[in-house]
Amino acid sequence: MPAKPKYEDLKLAAFQLRTDVPWERRLYLLRFPEPWKKPLTTLAKARRNGEEIRSVPITLLNDVIAALVPDVITVATRATIGENAPWIYSDVEVNTESLFAIIATWIRATAADPAKAEAILGRLHQSDLVWTPLDVDFTTLTSDSADEVQSDELYRLLPHVIAAELSAPGLQHVHLMPKNPDADPADAEPADVEQVISQFHRTPAEQGACVMNWPPHRMPHRPLSYMINITAQSRAFNSQPLVHISVGTRRWAHKEAKLSFNQGHSVYMLPSLPWLPGLNQSRSFLVASIESWKKDAPNTDQGFEYSARWSGGKIGKILRELGLSEKLPDPEVLKSKPTTYLAAPNAAALVFRNGMYSFDHPVAPGTSLADKVPIVEWVTNTLADRLVPVENLRKGSQVFLDAKKLKESKFAASEAAQLRKAIADTIGETLGVDIFYDTTHTKNYARATLSRLLGIEVPEDTDRLTGKPETIVTDELTILTTVRPVGAWGGGLAGDDTTITNKDRFQAAVNSRIDKIGDELGNAEVPTISLVEIKGKKSYAGKQRTSDPKFAIKVGLSRTGRLSQCVTEAPEPVPAEGDQGATASDSSLEKMRFSWYDLLRQLGVRTTDLPVQPEGTSVREAPAYLAFWLVRQNQRSRWEGITRQVPVAVLIDPTGRHVQACAPNVRWTPLHRAQHEISRHHMLTDQKRTPEEITRFFEQVLRSVARQYPSLLLLTSAQNLRWGWPHLNNPDMAIDTIKFGQQPQDISRYPGLRHVRLRTTERHEVPDTWAANTKEEGHSAGYWIAEDRIYFSTGEKPRTASSAVKSASKVVPRWRKGELVNPSTKSMVWNARALEFTVAAIQPGDVPEDWAALTHDLRWATPHYDYSIALPWPLAVAKQIAQYIMPLDLLDDVDEIEADSSSPVDDGN
Repeated sequence: MPAKPKYEDLKLAAFQLRTDVPWERRLYLLRFPEPWKKPLTTLAKARRNGEEIRSVPITLLNDVIAALVPDVITVATRATIGENAPWIYSDVEVNTESLFAIIATWIRATAADPAKAEAILGRLHQSDLVWTPLDVDFTTLTSDSADEVQSDELYRLLPHVIAAELSAPGLQHVHLMPKNPDADPADAEPADVEQVISQFHRTPAEQGACVMNWPPHRMPHRPLSYMINITAQSRAFNSQPLVHISVGTRRWAHKEAKLSFNQGHSVYMLPSLPWLPGLNQSRSFLVASIESWKKDAPNTDQGFEYSARWSGGKIGKILRELGLSEKLPDPEVLKSKPTTYLAAPNAAALVFRNGMYSFDHPVAPGTSLADKVPIVEWVTNTLADRLVPVENLRKGSQVFLDAKKLKESKFAASEAAQLRKAIADTIGETLGVDIFYDTTHTKNYARATLSRLLGIEVPEDTDRLTGKPETIVTDELTILTTVRPVGAWGGGLAGDDTTITNKDRFQAAVNSRIDKIGDELGNAEVPTISLVEIKGKKSYAGKQRTSDPKFAIKVGLSRTGRLSQCVTEAPEPVPAEGDQGATASDSSLEKMRFSWYDLLRQLGVRTTDLPVQPEGTSVREAPAYLAFWLVRQNQRSRWEGITRQVPVAVLIDPTGRHVQACAPNVRWTPLHRAQHEISRHHMLTDQKRTPEEITRFFEQVLRSVARQYPSLLLLTSAQNLRWGWPHLNNPDMAIDTIKFGQQPQDISRYPGLRHVRLRTTERHEVPDTWAANTKEEGHSAGYWIAEDRIYFSTGEKPRTASSAVKSASKVVPRWRKGELVNPSTKSMVWNARALEFTVAAIQPGDVPEDWAALTHDLRWATPHYDYSIALPWPLAVAKQIAQYIMPLDLLDDVDEIEADSSSPVDDGN
């Protein structure tokens, strides 16, 4: 067997602006007319506190303009009275008559009544819309505007200008078959063979800018397009902009699709001509949404049928008033025969979403390095006059957690007696264990794995009438075991038709289930873990989604003192043949085993101390670990009025064996009890905290623990926390300081404290990355040195991704053992998701790399999972408390855009 390739470098799809080559661009700026602001504020809802409304709610207007006028770049999301802030930037002077028509229909759609709309329109004039030329120097991010244009606005413009260059007419990326790596060097290398071509067009993006190729590849049976996401980012302590690139795959519906009942489905349209008169033609994607509806069908047995229509609401009303309904493709055809429009001159495509088919899409999610790397290289070459790639990162070599001892401490490697003792050390001498089953074979899998895990004989059933558990006594731990059917409280939630909103209906159903569980089971007398069999997610699809009982069961059991893990039905064992005995399904056993592991994780169990080895480094002693997390659910259209922010903190002692958590109104408590208390105080409550309140909570927490340990490592996540703690924003950070109020405090005021802030790939704040050597690209676990305070961390491929092939392109053949292999759209894809570490604050004499290396090693520290996880262990513990506060996986069930920046493989977090 050849040795595995060694990767010395980490490549980042990140670029710096060239300052040695002029890059000036003429844009056009439109400021929101000041005379319009006062009358338009009447469109906003009155404030409860009676304060004057000074901002115009223009988010919907911006969305409509972006959809209909692809040359514009909107910046401001509100137009505040007295501010002269920029509103719209554009590549061209957009016809103001067409723009005013859009604004007028937005007012009519938003106003409470027609008379009010006409009264407002009577005070607005088209002549107030005035475009101003703006010359921007993108080498320095400055402009010639007489009024100051803020640098962060020019940051936002930068990705759009790059997107325009990548989508210039005639520009295309040629996908080439790679050279044969097994060819005899003595033979003449065959020329690269042109396979397919990608021509990109601009498309709306939630963050930065995006271009997408059209027509789709692999038509008509495997339609897919590649997306290039472009954002402008910065790093802590450095104001220079970086351009980040991430490449994704979008899959298109190609068969009759089943539409969701509770959310719209995106349709991307590429019209050949402008939809409104007076607009220049820049062929770019527009986006609208279709939805499922029940229409009359007299010729059917039911008298109705489910079809599709353009989503109602204000955007649909605006399009109708503009007379654009006829230009839209037929939504029923998009649903039933989506390939009809894929090759049409006025193209349209329905985004595929899991659940649309009863079978898998022929294109697997994700983009392998075989496609990702050539596209990034094409971007590099195309923009060579504008951008220069950042240098490759060197791999670090420090190791703080002994890998061998870490592996030995995992639950999978622990002896039963060792686990029993660790449980007793964590929660006391008695543990309750429940198996609530629905099918006999699932029960048997659960019993078998529990028996092996704890070295006990698990009863087949316990008393169903009294609910009395069976007592199992061992030298280390007494175990009170219950095995009984789950009963009616394991079924779907029943809605309450008397409530008005989705939120109220769901909350009423959850509270009803909590009461039912409490009445059925009563309170647990000792710390208890419960394994519960429920129906799978597919049983609660479409408009039944909110009937999913998982969250209600979790909270209901928590109210009785039980930590829980829900599992779905395990496949029945394969019948024995001849004299052979029945064999258990390995996948089912593994699923059950990991479910028990997760329950031990929730208890806060570790079998051994964290094997920290600081010798030879600037880390003088093993630190304790403090993690801050903000559990938040912002208002969504489907969940009226939900806005919650619940800050939580986790404290882990240097051994890793004593885990505590706290939250507002919940003092420091061992993890297994803290989750119950935090849930009791904060489950589904509308707690709208200001950033000042959240910052104050974290300051109080830090002050309460800062001197408990001589060394303390604070871990934070920028994307999760900076809304509530603005100090974590790059412009607001200063080296070796902690800032809660207006003035930063030197880290020396907190002796022994260190702070490492991380960023994830969310919002493309970390670009695509891959490991490389002189011969090939791949993935390699490690930490990588970018700057003195900036590091990147990558994990290893988990066993569940062992079948992923990094060289399998979706559009061009590849070589395997000297033979050509056809493109593979079904091959599994796994990409390492890099984290960026900023060593924000350390003590005098510390070496920043040491604390980055320790933080990196903590991705392997969780005891229930054998591989690296998405976050360092203390942050993962804090994040997982959310499962007892709000059902984030249900509320944010399906993303509208299906990209591949994350792996489709469970990473254990």
